[in-house]
Amino acid sequence: MTKRAILLEALASTPVDVARMVRGLDETSAVWRADGSWSCRDVVAHLAYIEPLYLACLRRIVAEDEPTVAALLPDETAHNHDLSITVIVERFGEARQFTYDWLREISPAAWQRPVIHETKGRTTLRFLVQDLVAHDIEHTVQLVAILSQMRAAKRQIAGQPESS
Repeated sequence: MTKRAILLEALASTPVDVARMVRGLDETSAVWRADGSWSCRDVVAHLAYIEPLYLACLRRIVAEDEPTVAALLPDETAHNHDLSITVIVERFGEARQFTYDWLREISPAAWQRPVIHETKGRTTLRFLVQDLVAHDIEHTVQLVAILSQMRAAKRQIAGQPESS
């Protein structure tokens, strides 16, 4: 399997993994936070927010000769807090599908297009796709941690012993 195929497979799996992790969360649980950290809804909203920005960046790399691109940073003010986590998960999945479909259609040579990234320096489209996969992993790990902390807190409130 090529590196390109592995990256595409990883990108395709994230929305499915995220949906499975948050399936069944009620809205109270979706916004639960430990010590001011992000909630599950915050994580999924961030993924949904950043996806079209990332695709725009990738498209720019193919369209321009060695463009300079900015780092994409979280922006909680851009999130619509009125949406349910189910809707946000769906929006993330739809946005990721656009990214996935576009990446499948570009040529293998386009994956090697150069770019100057504001914090990473000179790199290629492929390495930015690899960073997107790493970003996905970071936030799925974050979801696992939030869910584990929430379950532990609920057990503690209920007076149940922590399980290992």
